Amino acid sequence: MQTQLADFIRDTPDGREADEILRNCVHCGFCTATCPTYQLLGDELDGPRGRIYLIKQVLEGHEPTEKTRLHLDRCLTCRSCESTCPSGVQYGRLVDIGRHVVETKVPRRGADRAVRWALREFVPRAGLFGAAMKAGRMVRGMLPETLKDKVPLARPAGPWPRPRHGRRMLTLAGCVQPSMAPSINAAAARVLETLGISLQEAPGAGCCGA
Repeated sequence: MQTQLADFIRDTPDGREADEILRNCVHCGFCTATCPTYQLLGDELDGPRGRIYLIKQVLEGHEPTEKTRLHLDRCLTCRSCESTCPSGVQYGRLVDIGRHVVETKVPRRGADRAVRWALREFVPRAGLFGAAMKAGRMVRGMLPETLKDKVPLARPAGPWPRPRHGRRMLTLAGCVQPSMAPSINAAAARVLETLGISLQEAPGAGCCGA
């Protein structure tokens, strides 16, 4: 991919890195096959290739809009696209650079900033998030449908087998899953138990970064 980066970023460390990443992209579109947001929404701009074009335009001097930011916001940064890219495009790093530039050029509204602050403060802290989830379940019946869907009903985790096998596997509890879906890891532990593998949680691991 040919590039002509704008003066504001061309000779910066981020600019040089972004330029190299962009030049590696060959527009093949293999990345769309493993992108969850593209598969769900079917919009080119909600897939890696489309977002790369958006970031390229911004870095070449085109003014971003709230729509540009929306498409970048929708990226989960799961980097599944990198696993199917034959050219080794480091999309995760490129989207980080693009988001930083767009954030400085398209300021967020107060309500949006407040929501993002709350997510940063509550989600990575399992204790706070768990308390908020319990409170949400207590008033779930009074919540609007759009919010009710985000507060799943409590589901017992079920028994977790005691470790007794020589083969062991370590898992991170994370910050959200213990409160929203505690049954997943417990079910995985029971399945692995039947295969002769003991699943153990890493204590105090905190946020896994997903």
